[in-house]
Amino acid sequence: MNDVKVQVIVKSPPAEIWKIWSNFSEAPLWDTDVSHCELNGPFQPGTRGKCILKNGLNMPLKLEAVSLHESYRNTARLLWIDLEFDHQMRRLSPNETQVIHSAKISGPLSFLYRGLLRKMLTAAMTTALGNLCTLAEQRANAISTPGLEKPGAHLHRV
Repeated sequence: MNDVKVQVIVKSPPAEIWKIWSNFSEAPLWDTDVSHCELNGPFQPGTRGKCILKNGLNMPLKLEAVSLHESYRNTARLLWIDLEFDHQMRRLSPNETQVIHSAKISGPLSFLYRGLLRKMLTAAMTTALGNLCTLAEQRANAISTPGLEKPGAHLHRV
Protein backbone atom coordinates (compact mmCIF):
# COMPACT_ATOMS: atom_id res chain seq x y z
CA MET A 1 0.00 0.00 0.00
CA ASN A 2 1.25 3.46 -0.88
CA ASP A 3 1.31 6.12 1.80
CA VAL A 4 1.32 8.95 -0.75
CA LYS A 5 0.26 8.96 -4.39
CA VAL A 6 0.02 11.95 -6.74
CA GLN A 7 -0.64 12.02 -10.45
CA VAL A 8 -0.84 14.47 -13.32
CA ILE A 9 -1.64 14.50 -17.02
CA VAL A 10 1.30 15.99 -18.92
CA LYS A 11 0.96 17.39 -22.43
CA SER A 12 4.23 15.81 -23.47
CA PRO A 13 5.32 12.50 -24.98
CA PRO A 14 6.71 9.88 -22.58
CA ALA A 15 10.21 10.21 -24.08
CA GLU A 16 10.48 13.79 -22.81
CA ILE A 17 9.48 12.77 -19.29
CA TRP A 18 11.95 9.87 -19.41
CA LYS A 19 14.78 12.27 -20.34
CA ILE A 20 13.96 14.35 -17.26
CA TRP A 21 13.64 11.37 -14.91
CA SER A 22 16.81 9.64 -16.08
CA ASN A 23 18.99 12.76 -15.87
CA PHE A 24 19.35 12.62 -12.09
CA SER A 25 21.64 15.64 -11.86
CA GLU A 26 18.77 17.81 -13.15
CA ALA A 27 16.37 16.71 -10.40
CA PRO A 28 16.67 20.06 -8.55
CA LEU A 29 15.06 21.72 -11.60
CA TRP A 30 11.76 20.04 -10.77
CA ASP A 31 12.13 18.60 -7.24
CA THR A 32 12.60 21.78 -5.24
CA ASP A 33 13.20 19.87 -1.99
CA VAL A 34 16.63 18.77 -3.24
CA SER A 35 19.68 20.93 -3.88
CA HIS A 36 21.80 18.21 -5.51
CA CYS A 37 21.29 14.67 -6.87
CA GLU A 38 23.74 12.25 -8.40
CA LEU A 39 24.01 8.62 -9.45
CA ASN A 40 27.27 6.69 -9.19
CA GLY A 41 26.70 4.88 -12.46
CA PRO A 42 24.13 4.39 -15.22
CA PHE A 43 20.37 4.72 -14.79
CA GLN A 44 19.77 1.01 -14.17
CA PRO A 45 18.81 -1.29 -11.29
CA GLY A 46 21.46 -1.56 -8.60
CA THR A 47 22.99 1.86 -9.20
CA ARG A 48 23.46 3.86 -6.03
CA GLY A 49 23.51 7.59 -5.58
CA LYS A 50 22.39 10.34 -3.27
CA CYS A 51 20.34 13.47 -3.04
CA ILE A 52 21.16 16.33 -0.73
CA LEU A 53 18.01 17.95 0.59
CA LYS A 54 17.61 21.72 0.86
CA ASN A 55 17.84 21.37 4.64
CA GLY A 56 21.32 19.83 4.23
CA LEU A 57 20.43 16.21 4.96
CA ASN A 58 22.15 13.60 2.81
CA MET A 59 19.74 10.96 1.46
CA PRO A 60 21.46 7.84 0.04
CA LEU A 61 19.40 6.04 -2.60
CA LYS A 62 19.42 2.99 -4.83
CA LEU A 63 17.64 2.32 -8.12
CA GLU A 64 15.68 -0.89 -7.53
CA ALA A 65 13.85 -1.27 -10.85
CA VAL A 66 13.95 0.49 -14.21
CA SER A 67 11.56 -0.18 -17.09
CA LEU A 68 12.71 1.94 -20.04
CA HIS A 69 10.25 4.73 -20.92
CA GLU A 70 7.69 3.37 -18.42
CA SER A 71 8.78 3.46 -14.79
CA TYR A 72 11.49 3.35 -12.19
CA ARG A 73 11.58 2.66 -8.47
CA ASN A 74 14.17 3.77 -5.97
CA THR A 75 14.66 3.27 -2.28
CA ALA A 76 16.14 5.86 0.04
CA ARG A 77 17.07 6.17 3.67
CA LEU A 78 16.62 9.39 5.58
CA LEU A 79 17.75 9.21 9.20
CA TRP A 80 15.84 6.16 10.52
CA ILE A 81 13.19 6.32 7.78
CA ASP A 82 13.06 3.86 4.86
CA LEU A 83 11.36 5.30 1.78
CA GLU A 84 10.38 3.67 -1.49
CA PHE A 85 9.52 5.97 -4.40
CA ASP A 86 7.74 4.64 -7.46
CA HIS A 87 7.60 6.69 -10.68
CA GLN A 88 5.25 5.48 -13.43
CA MET A 89 3.96 6.87 -16.68
CA ARG A 90 1.38 5.78 -19.20
CA ARG A 91 1.02 7.19 -22.70
CA LEU A 92 -2.53 8.44 -23.27
CA SER A 93 -1.93 9.85 -26.77
CA PRO A 94 1.15 10.82 -28.83
CA ASN A 95 1.52 14.05 -26.84
CA GLU A 96 -0.21 13.29 -23.55
CA THR A 97 1.10 11.17 -20.69
CA GLN A 98 -0.24 10.24 -17.27
CA VAL A 99 2.52 10.45 -14.65
CA ILE A 100 2.13 8.90 -11.20
CA HIS A 101 4.57 9.28 -8.31
CA SER A 102 4.00 7.32 -5.11
CA ALA A 103 5.86 6.71 -1.86
CA LYS A 104 5.87 4.08 0.86
CA ILE A 105 7.13 4.80 4.37
CA SER A 106 8.63 2.12 6.59
CA GLY A 107 11.23 1.59 9.27
CA PRO A 108 11.42 1.20 13.03
CA LEU A 109 8.49 2.80 14.77
CA SER A 110 7.19 4.17 11.46
CA PHE A 111 3.68 4.30 12.91
CA LEU A 112 4.85 7.19 15.11
CA TYR A 113 5.81 9.50 12.24
CA ARG A 114 3.78 8.19 9.28
CA GLY A 115 1.05 10.86 9.58
CA LEU A 116 3.49 13.76 9.59
CA LEU A 117 5.58 12.24 6.79
CA ARG A 118 2.48 11.69 4.66
CA LYS A 119 1.64 15.39 4.90
CA MET A 120 5.20 16.47 4.15
CA LEU A 121 5.63 14.02 1.25
CA THR A 122 2.23 14.87 -0.23
CA ALA A 123 3.13 18.56 -0.34
CA ALA A 124 6.65 17.95 -1.67
CA MET A 125 5.58 15.37 -4.27
CA THR A 126 2.66 17.51 -5.47
CA THR A 127 5.00 20.45 -6.01
CA ALA A 128 7.64 18.26 -7.67
CA LEU A 129 5.14 16.66 -10.02
CA GLY A 130 3.71 20.05 -10.98
CA ASN A 131 7.23 21.29 -11.72
CA LEU A 132 8.01 18.13 -13.71
CA CYS A 133 4.84 18.70 -15.74
CA THR A 134 5.80 22.31 -16.50
CA LEU A 135 9.37 21.38 -17.44
CA ALA A 136 8.30 18.49 -19.71
CA GLU A 137 5.66 20.62 -21.43
CA GLN A 138 8.11 23.49 -21.95
CA ARG A 139 10.70 21.17 -23.45
CA ALA A 140 8.18 19.32 -25.63
CA ASN A 141 6.68 22.62 -26.74
CA ALA A 142 10.10 24.06 -27.60
CA ILE A 143 10.76 21.06 -29.83
CA SER A 144 7.35 20.93 -31.53
CA THR A 145 6.28 24.58 -31.80
CA PRO A 146 8.87 27.13 -30.67
CA GLY A 147 7.36 30.30 -29.22
CA LEU A 148 3.91 28.89 -28.39
CA GLU A 149 2.80 27.81 -24.95
CA LYS A 150 0.39 25.02 -24.12
CA PRO A 151 -2.00 25.21 -21.16
CA GLY A 152 -0.88 23.58 -17.91
CA ALA A 153 -2.22 20.34 -16.50
CA HIS A 154 -4.00 19.82 -13.20
CA LEU A 155 -2.58 17.75 -10.35
CA HIS A 156 -4.73 15.15 -8.66
CA ARG A 157 -4.09 13.55 -5.28
CA VAL A 158 -5.31 9.99 -5.12
